[in-house]
Amino acid sequence: MISISEILEASHVNLTLVANDQAAAVEEVLTKLNGDPRITDFAALRKAVFDRNAPALEAGSCGICIAHGRTNAVHGLVMAAGRSPEGFTSPQIAQKVRLVFVAGIPSAFDSEYLRIVGTIARLCRDKTMIDKLLHVADPGRFVELLASAETKL
Repeated sequence: MISISEILEASHVNLTLVANDQAAAVEEVLTKLNGDPRITDFAALRKAVFDRNAPALEAGSCGICIAHGRTNAVHGLVMAAGRSPEGFTSPQIAQKVRLVFVAGIPSAFDSEYLRIVGTIARLCRDKTMIDKLLHVADPGRFVELLASAETKL
């Protein structure tokens, strides 16, 4: 079983997104994965992510977006995350989107990806967890918060 801490590295977390819409935020988060050795073709990963329209979801006190692309351009599950200090609006939900997750999934990892996305969605429904993720100052601590909470599920 793959854990969040195995696929989300602190260097792939941006706690100061400047994007003011969902597509730009996904792009800004996705660029954190450029150069990751698990990605064999970043352009193909980018295309796979943008070919799917990731919805914004209400989670606790803010909105989240979990974008993903399923492609053979990755040979291991990869993830990046971002936090928007001000948030941005989405026509899909009333709350501002503050957290964005982007994942690259090899075709063979369907069940692991679904488990990880489900875990993130469950964690983000917890107001205490959302508050911690919205206020943590260090990308490494952001990953630790998710990983620690994952083990308690």
